Amino acid sequence: MLLASLSACFTSVQGDAGDVDDPILISIDVENGAVSENTISFSGFVEDELIPSKMTWRVSKNGSDFDGGELKSELEEIPSTSNRPQWFWEFDLEYFRTGECVCYVSVIAEDLMGNKVTEMRVIFMIESDSNSKLTGLTLINSPSGLYQSNEVSVGGWAGSYQSGEFHDVEMSINTVITTSYSEPTVLPFISGGSSFTSSILLESGNFQINEPITENLDGWYLMEVTLFSGSNSITQSFTIKVNNQPPVINLQGISHDHEFNGWHTFDASQTEDPYWGGLDLYYVWTLRRPSHFGATPIDVEMGTDLQTYVVNGAISGNYSLSLTVYDEGGQFSTKVLLFNIENLPPSVSLNIDGQLITDGQKYNLHNDAQAVLEASADDTDNDKAGLRCVWLFDNVPLYEGCNRDFVWPDDSKYRATLTLEVIDDDGEIVSMQIEVVHPDEVQPFPFALIGLILSALFLGYSIIRRARLGAEPKIPKWDA
Repeated sequence: MLLASLSACFTSVQGDAGDVDDPILISIDVENGAVSENTISFSGFVEDELIPSKMTWRVSKNGSDFDGGELKSELEEIPSTSNRPQWFWEFDLEYFRTGECVCYVSVIAEDLMGNKVTEMRVIFMIESDSNSKLTGLTLINSPSGLYQSNEVSVGGWAGSYQSGEFHDVEMSINTVITTSYSEPTVLPFISGGSSFTSSILLESGNFQINEPITENLDGWYLMEVTLFSGSNSITQSFTIKVNNQPPVINLQGISHDHEFNGWHTFDASQTEDPYWGGLDLYYVWTLRRPSHFGATPIDVEMGTDLQTYVVNGAISGNYSLSLTVYDEGGQFSTKVLLFNIENLPPSVSLNIDGQLITDGQKYNLHNDAQAVLEASADDTDNDKAGLRCVWLFDNVPLYEGCNRDFVWPDDSKYRATLTLEVIDDDGEIVSMQIEVVHPDEVQPFPFALIGLILSALFLGYSIIRRARLGAEPKIPKWDA
């Protein structure tokens, strides 16, 4: 689907801006390779939105026009088989006027804008008892002037007629590098007995040859299609634009940055085709945000005038930006740039009743168990306006708002943890906690401390008493 839309886009660029109508259609009832020694009756119809302003027929042999006539005045409108009007035409081609020949019969129609369309047939006018060898060649819809990659499809009709029957034909395609475009040959020309490195043998009739050009460098090439017939070999030629190399993408942009109020620009203006330059390139930008949406694209932009792409610098996340560039011939390259826009967490400071409080500090409330809470939060410019302050009392939400008047909320508690959370619009949270003490808190009687003191006193008394007893003189004992 994408390649089809690209083809349609490039086609519209090549055409005139005002040319929106389909071209004239010419239908001829006679097939290529018709043979007669008397008369061939040509007929058919022409189709367009309006009757052609001019319409003629021409006959050529040996490279020159020698007969023809005007058809416009004889056009007759007929019931149409399509959504456009159709007009019938006819004329006769007679042997006594052509003589023995391979004749190229053309029907030419021109619209009011001067756009011409030509439909051609190659026919054989020859007497039944003639032993002459006649060869004819015509290319149909050659890719003249078009980009070609890997192989060129060459189609047409080729035939060799002698002694009342058609014979196989030997053909070859020669591809030669050239410097510029040249008009395709309308009629084949005699090319002598040119020798080619390879050829193919085909039955007389319609042919289709796929000529490989994979090894050819990009550039202009002349393609010569030759039908061998001894010294009467004939050739038709056209030029193509070989386009085997894809565009080379040069993409410049950030790999990491912090959030800010602005835009990041990714620049691919130096992207170009190695040979054909930077013209007629088609850009497809695909932005993904894997950190939030996985592989799903969040934006796709495409067009011929999209050499740059911008990303909002105020939205954090991990990003993937893919750029695919197509040239006019359908070759393409893709480059993926990974980058990260980092959200900086907010900063916070707290004052209670005008006193600066640090994280983890204990604060004793005054006698009325009330206080003025003042939180000061800061962040990058893009997040400042969206900062939120949430206060929690023993992990239970209490207030929202950065400046609040605090009143002790639970008379059953005399100590609690007061938590301040600051949240930005990316969901980033920074917090600080302090211990707040109610002024009516009753300190419990320190039984453990008193017990420890008594134990220490008893131990000291025991040590002193033992020392005194050891210092008294012993009473002597008498022997019986």
